[in-house]
Amino acid sequence: MGMKVDKNGNWSLMRTFLQSDTAPIFLVFIVFIIVVGFIQPRFLMPMNIRNILIQVSITGMLALGMTLVMLSGGIDLSVGWFVSFIGCAMAYLMVAGLSVPIVVILGICITILCSGVMGFIISRTKLEPFIVSLGFMIVFQGFTYLITKGSEISIGDTFKLLGRTFPFGIGMPVYVFISLAIFLGLMLKYTKFGRRIYAVGCNENAAYLAGINVKSLKLAIYIINGLLISIAAMTQLSRLGTGNPLMGSGKEIDAIAAAVVGGTALSGGKGNILGTVIGILLLGSITNSMNVIGMSPHWQYVFKGAVIVVSVTVSYYSNLKSSAL
Repeated sequence: MGMKVDKNGNWSLMRTFLQSDTAPIFLVFIVFIIVVGFIQPRFLMPMNIRNILIQVSITGMLALGMTLVMLSGGIDLSVGWFVSFIGCAMAYLMVAGLSVPIVVILGICITILCSGVMGFIISRTKLEPFIVSLGFMIVFQGFTYLITKGSEISIGDTFKLLGRTFPFGIGMPVYVFISLAIFLGLMLKYTKFGRRIYAVGCNENAAYLAGINVKSLKLAIYIINGLLISIAAMTQLSRLGTGNPLMGSGKEIDAIAAAVVGGTALSGGKGNILGTVIGILLLGSITNSMNVIGMSPHWQYVFKGAVIVVSVTVSYYSNLKSSAL
């Protein structure tokens, strides 16, 4: 007896996914995995897949926060140096003799405070988020070098909780990243707060006329972003065992790239967490595949840039086609 497929069931879900903004980048990701796996089978080995997940987890946390900020029509260029500042500050305090719980609390509070100040300036003025966050990036860079004097601050095994390996040989950062992605994905899709983020990103004036407190919403988004930055900084510090001035340098580019590749619009109001997760996995796979194949690491930038351009172009034409139907 044959198995029937309900017209409104599985096929409907499949059709909905294929028509979504996430489908193009997902197809690009699958094709890339198949091609690289064919060229170098070692790429698809479980150990290498675990390495990719570990490598992308911390940047992925930053990309999640960046997605929320970009959905609301903003951007944050400071996240990379913010991670360096918080990570080095926490390492400095641990070396100074403060207990780990106290340092963790201080790290979270400082991050939320700084993000809150940035969010307050952006939400209460007409200043461009690009310029404000660029200014904060330079400030965090300065604070980082003031704390470290340009040298690493080693903490040894003082703070190893977030760097441990758990079931299936997968590191704790991966579980943290997946948990945050699921939580934020559900929040955006099923809560009033999530729907308001999309509304503000689509049309700020219309959202205001609809009764949404736009200023408070933007402030809340930057505070949430700050919380995610603190988690990423603590995870990176736990993994490295040192407060390195460059521990977060350049991660803002990867975070923005992952969100954009995943379908999040720089203008706001469009995108989702699933797309960002696929975007960060794709970018991480590109970097890893270059190493596995034995290609020069300098080609990583070329391939990353090419994938970003191709992914955005495919998404653009896919949207044009959907609009025409």
